[in-house]
Amino acid sequence: MPRKTKEQKELENENKIEKKAITKKTSSAKKTTTSAKKTSTTKKKAPAKTTKKETTKKSTAKKGTARKSSTPKKTRKKVEIVEYYDLPYRYNQTVVKVLAQTPTNLFIYWDISDKDRKNFEKQYGDNFFETTKPILIVHNDTLGYHFEVEINDFANSWYLHVVDSKCDYRIELGRRPIIKTEKLNTDYIYVTSSNEIEAPNDRILLDKNQKMVYFKNVKTGNLTEKTVSSISFIRNMGKVYNIYDLYKAMYQDENIEDIFDLSNPSSGNPSSGKF
Repeated sequence: MPRKTKEQKELENENKIEKKAITKKTSSAKKTTTSAKKTSTTKKKAPAKTTKKETTKKSTAKKGTARKSSTPKKTRKKVEIVEYYDLPYRYNQTVVKVLAQTPTNLFIYWDISDKDRKNFEKQYGDNFFETTKPILIVHNDTLGYHFEVEINDFANSWYLHVVDSKCDYRIELGRRPIIKTEKLNTDYIYVTSSNEIEAPNDRILLDKNQKMVYFKNVKTGNLTEKTVSSISFIRNMGKVYNIYDLYKAMYQDENIEDIFDLSNPSSGNPSSGKF
């Protein structure tokens, strides 16, 4: 073979150096591409990673949404608001009323309107209600007597005990001066009068013409009749007799003390539970 010249050798050496440089560049390029791929893959995978707590929350949320969608929604009923009102303390009217609570107890209530108050102050002075005191005059029209009851300006109702039952009662409201003045030179100032009521009777009245007495045993429900003459304690037919004595005469075999409480007039009522 012919010997290579120096020039040929130098060219071959240069070619070899270029080839090595090319191979190094390609290998480095391959390395950079692979590293870029790795980083891209890692970046993509990073947000996909979740903690255990997040997965449990997601799973429960999914379950919850599924349950809500499966079960029908409950409609709540609207709460009805019941309105409450207090009775007024006064009705601004000049009035006095009487009611029968029991045969011997009356309930009375009263008031004086603002208009009439101003009229009294104009007539008798600005301090009319300070220099006078209110009173109730109780009239028993059946027996023809009356009596006074002192009240005060702090009350507008009163419970009154009376002695006589089965009588017509009416009440008069007035004021009596504490100190007389030039304008207030009188003993009594009339205000207004009440309705008239008949108090119930608290006793049994037997008529002279009555021959039979009828009553019902609330224990057994049996109705019994007896002649008036058979009741030994009835001598004067026009008298008023206590129901306690009458019942004792009718039911001699019963222990009446266990049925009636003399301190409680309603103790003999079937609703009291003693029968």
